[in-house]
Amino acid sequence: DWAGLGARVGKRQLERKRSAAEARREQLEAAAARRQDAALRHVIVSEKRDKKAARFTVAAVPFPFKTREQFERSMRNPVGLEWNTVDSHAALVKPRVSTVRGA
Repeated sequence: DWAGLGARVGKRQLERKRSAAEARREQLEAAAARRQDAALRHVIVSEKRDKKAARFTVAAVPFPFKTREQFERSMRNPVGLEWNTVDSHAALVKPRVSTVRGA
């Protein structure tokens, strides 16, 4: 933009400014349509990656399980003393390998 007395803006510059604004508006509308909460009126869904939750997710299904559903079903079972008997709780939290110090 030129400044000063009698300075005017050319038609081409106005068209460029207008087309850039229109392109930006179209881009924002397309991005808004792709969002998970596009159809939900009073809801905002955060699409950011949760770093704290990512620590507890696995990339692939662990060995003894064949499908994701099997693994999730086993993870759904509670381990605590509130839900299990003392003997079953001890068996659930028992380490796979036990070593004796000094042996």
